[in-house]
Amino acid sequence: MVRSFPSILVALARGLVAAALLFGSGAAEDTGEPSLPGIDTSELTPAQLEVVKRVARESFCFCGCPHTLAGCLHGHATCKHAPRMAALVVRLAALNLSAEDLERALLDYYAGFDRAKRAKLDVRAFGPPLGQPDAPVTIVEFSDFTCPFCQALRPELERFVRDHEGRVKLYYKPFPIASHPRAREAAIAGEWARDGGFFWKMHDELFEHPHALSDADLASYASDAGGNPEDLAAALAKGRNEDRILASQAEARAAGLRGTPTLYLDGRRFDLPVGPAQMYEFLEATLVDEEEWTRHQRWDPD
Repeated sequence: MVRSFPSILVALARGLVAAALLFGSGAAEDTGEPSLPGIDTSELTPAQLEVVKRVARESFCFCGCPHTLAGCLHGHATCKHAPRMAALVVRLAALNLSAEDLERALLDYYAGFDRAKRAKLDVRAFGPPLGQPDAPVTIVEFSDFTCPFCQALRPELERFVRDHEGRVKLYYKPFPIASHPRAREAAIAGEWARDGGFFWKMHDELFEHPHALSDADLASYASDAGGNPEDLAAALAKGRNEDRILASQAEARAAGLRGTPTLYLDGRRFDLPVGPAQMYEFLEATLVDEEEWTRHQRWDPD
């Protein structure tokens, strides 16, 4: 479909505004070249490749230079950021996003690095993390043990944390969905286990048995994890730690949670339109971005 002239102006304006807000204004440059040197597009369909080319011509590179992404790749060889941004564009195009949706996703993604947009999340009562406690980047996951999307994400997220030991740690915070049967009870069981010092063992039991969460089932998981099932029964009866769970939910809503699971990297909401199957590679890319941004509160200069 041929793009209308007004829509091109809107896309260009988005890129220019984002670049000006984050890095200062400058004159735009567009080489008009359709190729992306050094960027692998071999797995894209022709339609997806056209989306990539269009976005590269119309979106400004977020490195801080006054060039479009295509212009930066062709004429700004020392730019460290343009290849990563182009790789992100390719990954998003592979998900069959339209050019407009991809441009919007890019703008939202890069705007999220702004310190003012980051949520202040309290993890003091939600340890220990998965991974090394002194790892510099913190991922907070708001999740529901009974949510099928959370269950699908879990193995990829945990594999990512294990594979990046020393760089990232993961905190689980409960967000039981009211309409999900036994979600509240599972969350209480999780927080009970956290108080007992065996949260991650109970976490695994709960995720592995999302359709077997009766009181008797939970008692069995408690015993397997090393806890006292009678004490768990008392915790369930009294709603122990329900205030902690409600506070977690309130914090998530204030941070802009749109559903479960939702991830935050150092308070930056990760909301790219990515499914569990693609999450690992997107997390790898955004971790590099997070580490670089943290060093300077901007992208590395050339």
